[in-house]
Amino acid sequence: MMIETSGRPNVHDTVFVEAEVDGRPVQFRAVVVNVLRDCLWLGLIKPDRRLEQVRDGVPVTLTLRRNGTAVVASERFLGHLGTTQSRLFSVAWRDTCEAVQRRAHLRVRAECPVEYVILQSALGEPGMSATGVTRDISASGLQMRVDRAVEDTVVEGDLLEVRLSLDSGMVLADASVVRVEDLTDIGPDGKPVPFAKATQKPVTAIAVQFESISDTAQDRIVRYMFSLQRMRRDLRAGER
Repeated sequence: MMIETSGRPNVHDTVFVEAEVDGRPVQFRAVVVNVLRDCLWLGLIKPDRRLEQVRDGVPVTLTLRRNGTAVVASERFLGHLGTTQSRLFSVAWRDTCEAVQRRAHLRVRAECPVEYVILQSALGEPGMSATGVTRDISASGLQMRVDRAVEDTVVEGDLLEVRLSLDSGMVLADASVVRVEDLTDIGPDGKPVPFAKATQKPVTAIAVQFESISDTAQDRIVRYMFSLQRMRRDLRAGER
């Protein structure tokens, strides 16, 4: 959902900053150290030499928490601050800007190989596994499509080990099942497929929420999401 927000970040707010260096995505966890009329001063907890490679005017994506949700804004890098270029920097910030607000994390459509292993279950057997493909992903969870009947998968409340395959490698996380749906005769548009075209091949959608995942793993998921968004934006621009 697109919103317009005039609320400004506060000093000490944590901001996730995403930029590009030589065509490669880089990301930093920063803290707001000063709020000015047209910009924010941000600082890294620890110096990072990659920050030295970010040039003035480069587009940046800023993600921060506000009122229990994530707000994502597209801005630009203004410059480095202080005697070192690896810790303090400034970015533009508009008083009123369009931002993308989600329930907890930005979620994008994505088809990535995924596997789950049951760790705890009220009905299934621990150790049982299945493979599938994601339907969407976020830093807080994902939904996957598995070619199995509902009764042969999992139930709400089960604890799983999820193994998500990204371009950068495998991401591991423990996750709880929050929703299970039978998609056997549901089309890509979410509507029932006409009886004449219905398939007998069972398909189940499983939505999970990450319960235990490292900051590094979450960062890799976020980087992958941003790369997908950039690619899709570039494709749309090329079609104009």
